[in-house]
Amino acid sequence: MIDMFKTLNIRILLVFILTSVMTVAEAQDVNFSQYFNNPTYYNPAYVGLSMGFKARLNMRKQWTGLSGNFQSYSFSADIADRNIPGAGGIGFIATSAVEGTGKIKTTEIGAIPSVRIHVNRYSIVQFGALVSIMSRQVDWNNLVFSDQLDPILGNTGPSNFTRPGNQRPVIFPDFSIGGIYQLKLSHMIGTFGMAVHHITQPNQSFLQDVAPLPRKWVAHMDFIIDFQRNRGYYNRARDIKINPGILFESQSNLNIYSIGVNAYISNIYFGAWYRNEIFDQASFTNIIWMAGINIPFNDNSRIKLMYSFDMKVSQNTNFTGPSHEVSLILELDNARLINPNKIITPILSRSSLECSPF
Repeated sequence: MIDMFKTLNIRILLVFILTSVMTVAEAQDVNFSQYFNNPTYYNPAYVGLSMGFKARLNMRKQWTGLSGNFQSYSFSADIADRNIPGAGGIGFIATSAVEGTGKIKTTEIGAIPSVRIHVNRYSIVQFGALVSIMSRQVDWNNLVFSDQLDPILGNTGPSNFTRPGNQRPVIFPDFSIGGIYQLKLSHMIGTFGMAVHHITQPNQSFLQDVAPLPRKWVAHMDFIIDFQRNRGYYNRARDIKINPGILFESQSNLNIYSIGVNAYISNIYFGAWYRNEIFDQASFTNIIWMAGINIPFNDNSRIKLMYSFDMKVSQNTNFTGPSHEVSLILELDNARLINPNKIITPILSRSSLECSPF
């Protein structure tokens, strides 16, 4: 009996997802537990914010308590170059999400340029824009619709739903913009940003309807607090830093906020985050635990590997199970686009704002 109700819950959840995607278009963007390790996904202004080249691979396995295959992948790379006046950097991002044993697949590929404005010696403003192509595809042959489900018998047979004549993927352009203000105060760096995604609200309908992709608004703030000043890069065994932050997302009728803190001690990362999809303590509440390691090649290059465990603490959704996420990050601080041997001398060239501090 328990297994029957669990299976029914899974089917109802899949029907809800399919209905939201294909009709009223209330589908939400892919979310990552480690947003701080996938910054350009949330705000394109992060491209080229700190010196050098960065490549990030994020892999997320969601709702492991369900039989469906809910997986998300994101790869991004960006490089900064201060030899070009006013340039922040240029980046690339590719995101893929698979839902319901591969029945729904969303893919996005885009380019991200950014510009940088020096406010004074201790602060900068940076703006970025994402220009991308999105593709959404449904496997119509294996869908289960609500008129096929019986509370007792389960899937009772074929649906009365008429499939569209054109079953090719829906492909459309998409645009996002963002801005960041970064400030250095003594041994602390503060970053404040906002972004707007899906500015033109492109039509994502699989049918002959108009189903605009809702705009997503993102606001974030974090502080990197260094307890040992003037150390440079990760070159001492007693590095101690903490990174508290908050992220707020609003898309359609769903508001999500994440608040927490990460810590870095002697090449080891750990953190704890709290996320709630609405401002209600009893709904969709998650606690996220993170741990990782920094592996330096030298003072100017490193690899970071981080893992997070996203656990449900709400009784309404705990049947979906926890989520797992892994991030792999490569950082090369001396990499540049133009004149790699040229000495960089702008105002903020080697201040703490140009380092890879966390």
